[in-house]
Amino acid sequence: MRLARLRAQRWYYAHRGVDEPMRALLSSKLPTGRTPFDEAEFVALDIETTGLDVATAHMLSIGWVIVRGGRVQLQTAESYIVRPSKGVGDSASVHGLTDTIVRAGIEWGVVLDKVLSVMRGRILVVHHAGLDKTLLDRMCLKRYGVRFPVPFIDTLELEMRRRRRKHHLESATSLRLSDLRGEYGLPRYLAHDCLVDAIATAELLIAMAAHRRVTSLGDVLG
Repeated sequence: MRLARLRAQRWYYAHRGVDEPMRALLSSKLPTGRTPFDEAEFVALDIETTGLDVATAHMLSIGWVIVRGGRVQLQTAESYIVRPSKGVGDSASVHGLTDTIVRAGIEWGVVLDKVLSVMRGRILVVHHAGLDKTLLDRMCLKRYGVRFPVPFIDTLELEMRRRRRKHHLESATSLRLSDLRGEYGLPRYLAHDCLVDAIATAELLIAMAAHRRVTSLGDVLG
């Protein structure tokens, strides 16, 4: 979403009257497209879910890390197991989060409030926004009556845009996080751990920005 449109949306949401911490997020300052990339702060985030259908999937775990000054700030890394309202089903074979594990997790609304707090003045970074960002929209609508009102960068979409400009969007070329990291000379990590994937996404963004000689946010925001 363009920053100007997002500002208008946040103004509208704020005047509808929302509870904390959504109110604090809406009042936090947004960067501009001219903000230097190295001066902006990002939150790279990943979510493990009960499935890939965003209309029915439930959050099982979430992890994030802050990128500041063009570097991953590992001391800011956080991750949480989330107690879903239904069983994990077959998804346990992918991420290893069983019903027994998630039963001891915390309530999803508590986790969402933590996400809203860490996002103040920062930009969300995800790999494949169609799942994570859409799920956060759905959760915010349920809890606050508004969508998740943050600027975001989708590293998958960023790479697709680069390939379209280069006229070599081969359908056989993988855009998976692990494979894309390899194309940018980054080491392979174990997948399907939310915090590992969040850190992997943060590193990928930094590598992409260096490869493109990105100087401002306008170069990477949609």
